Amino acid sequence: MPRIATRFALALLAAASVMGAPAPSFAQATAASVPIVGVLDVQIIIRDSRAAKSVRAALDRQAAAYQAELAQQENALRSADQQLMQQRAALPADEFTKRSNDLSQRAEGLRQTAEKRRQDLQKMESGAMIQIEQSLSQVTIDIAKAHGLTLVLNRSAVIWSSPVYDITQEALRKLDAQLPSVKLSATQ
Repeated sequence: MPRIATRFALALLAAASVMGAPAPSFAQATAASVPIVGVLDVQIIIRDSRAAKSVRAALDRQAAAYQAELAQQENALRSADQQLMQQRAALPADEFTKRSNDLSQRAEGLRQTAEKRRQDLQKMESGAMIQIEQSLSQVTIDIAKAHGLTLVLNRSAVIWSSPVYDITQEALRKLDAQLPSVKLSATQ
């Protein structure tokens, strides 16, 4: 058996096992199996699904809240720095140095807080996207089983396909019904 046919047969077996379909025997896979293919545009799902939109809106709100909090702390720090500069001539050198060092430590603390907030937002987004991807995976498997598909490819891996193979809109409708929104969690 040529190597290409062997690889193709192994790919079919892997696709069938991923889709939850019973795996054909090796002889069946090489002799008569023709994959029944579906194409799914994951980028469209991530862009247009209600869950993804809810995540983006929630992240925007959380980022705005973090930004407001940091701006308030930054303004307080800037004000304290201006006051210190006005008092510079009246303060002994060691007192000025001490207060200046305190302000530097507060500024570093604020920088660390800003970085932690950025990381928190990334964790929230990552956790929410995992939930969406898991639901999309299950929706895709359900569609594949319902249509007798043995292989579903991401549109980004396909150069061209006939629109009849595209299951994106069906997957989008089912995902929206199954997972209309995702709540962000700070512990994600």
